[in-house]
Amino acid sequence: MAARLATTELRRVSHPGRVTWEPTDQAEPVPVPPTVVDGDGDLWLRDRGTGTWTMPEFNPKEFPARCGEVLTWNQLAREFGPLTALADDRRIGGGRR
Repeated sequence: MAARLATTELRRVSHPGRVTWEPTDQAEPVPVPPTVVDGDGDLWLRDRGTGTWTMPEFNPKEFPARCGEVLTWNQLAREFGPLTALADDRRIGGGRR
């Protein structure tokens, strides 16, 4: 967990205009970003209809099987965080940095 929290801080310093959530940020942000990158820099997309997240580039030869599943925000943040919004807009997610 220490490495993931260090990655969170590095992202916040490297991308000050983008919102980054820690792995422990379990409350889904409001408004919810449509896309995020995880701790490894992999893209995740949110389904507006269901509110769930999927990895569009999932390849079972390259990623753990869990990356191919449909996840909730809580699961995504806990297992693959930190999560960073792609948009340079601090208003996403209620202004968290």
